[in-house]
Amino acid sequence: MNSVVARILGAKAVKGAAVAALSVAAIGLAAPTSSAYNESTWYGGCRGYWYTTAGHGYCYNAQSPSASPETFLITYDCNYELDKQRFKHVDDGFVGTFDTYECTFKINSTHVNS
Repeated sequence: MNSVVARILGAKAVKGAAVAALSVAAIGLAAPTSSAYNESTWYGGCRGYWYTTAGHGYCYNAQSPSASPETFLITYDCNYELDKQRFKHVDDGFVGTFDTYECTFKINSTHVNS
């Protein structure tokens, strides 16, 4: 009788371990990997940042880059959908995030200029 009980318990332990291992593998495959990038240069004190699907413009002491004071064009380069462009105005010396956008599938880059 003990050998039957031991076999049943042993089989359940093996099944439980297999289910746990497959669950960990499924989570690893399904979880998206995150990435973060930014433009290598600053334009008028601002530059673009982007992650897996979202991007934003960020300024550190914004300065007038052109005739129109502190007005920046921010371009979001989306994968598998139309790119988005926006004009945004920030005050002289502004520090912080000034615009955000999220692509549906993936963002390739975010670019700030005038």
